[in-house]
Amino acid sequence: MQPVLLATIHHPNVSLPQLQQVVASVSKMFSAIYVTISSVTTSKVRHLLDEAPKFHCRIIEPHGAADARRKVLEFGLRDVHDAASFFYCDFDKIVVAVERAEPALEAFVKRLQAVDGYQIVGRDSVVMRSYPATWRETEAITNKAASAVLGLPDLDITAGCCAFSQEAARYILANSEGLLTDTEWPLICKAAKLPIVGIKVNFLPYDQAVNAGRDDDNWRGYASRLRLAYQALQSLEQGADSLNRTDPPKQVQFGWPYNGY
Repeated sequence: MQPVLLATIHHPNVSLPQLQQVVASVSKMFSAIYVTISSVTTSKVRHLLDEAPKFHCRIIEPHGAADARRKVLEFGLRDVHDAASFFYCDFDKIVVAVERAEPALEAFVKRLQAVDGYQIVGRDSVVMRSYPATWRETEAITNKAASAVLGLPDLDITAGCCAFSQEAARYILANSEGLLTDTEWPLICKAAKLPIVGIKVNFLPYDQAVNAGRDDDNWRGYASRLRLAYQALQSLEQGADSLNRTDPPKQVQFGWPYNGY
């Protein structure tokens, strides 16, 4: 069974022909695609995705990446009760993967039949070198700390990409409330005693036209990226403390009711 793709979309810097190609490609790879689309995204993009086969779209108000990720997880999990696995990836990364490394993405998805627990999907060393120094050097701090907390060597936890089982999805949805899901979600699964692994892939390169943030290539870029790294360290610290608690994480059950989002 093909996995289900979850993605969040916020005003993507892509043309409509680019978007049509991405839609066609991912529709062949996944059994279904669930996306949350921020209300500030152009109506042409929203209409194209809403009409695409296999796509299930929900328009949301923009309240940050973590909120959008939780909402797309709730959307997909509520609707799909027999998924072999869920694959979450930021939509801008999906766009670049299709344009620059589609065979590698397709091969990865084909191997992603059934995930037991949670997979942290990171970037290999070649791909990582394509990112600006402001990203690489600050994310290295987060990744080093995450490796220590999770007990997994050489992690890349900041790629905006992960895969997980339906059981893991239910634990995540019931317990996620933090600002950074990259660090929070695997810690929730670890507290639930689910298996966690870290893997690295070559289909997540940086593309300035699609992925660029503000001041990526000058010293001011370090300020915003360091703020993110500090938030990640706080998330890891809170998660590490929670691992010592005796009460297990909650789990959303099918049949709901679920009123979190």
